[in-house]
Amino acid sequence: MAIRHTPKNPRRQSAAFQRKPGLGRYNAPRAEWQEAYRAARIAIGQGAKPDPVTDGVFWKAQLVVAYERNGHGDRLEQPASVKLAAKRLIDEIVGAA
Repeated sequence: MAIRHTPKNPRRQSAAFQRKPGLGRYNAPRAEWQEAYRAARIAIGQGAKPDPVTDGVFWKAQLVVAYERNGHGDRLEQPASVKLAAKRLIDEIVGAA
């Protein structure tokens, strides 16, 4: 008769400490991120560069708005008609309609 080795608690097969959902190293509440992105969009929209004196979520938001979204079209600035047209085009290409 073979002995089967099974875990003592079959539900617990993950790490001892579960990760909490967050946004990378910059863990902050959603409201703080929204405030940071709004402030960054306003500042960058007025021609300011990211300010290295700031830190945390506000610094990351400035970098994202200034560099990562540059040239890719900031979805927060696009009108609904453009978003809808893009969605229709993507659906047509993918074949989901």
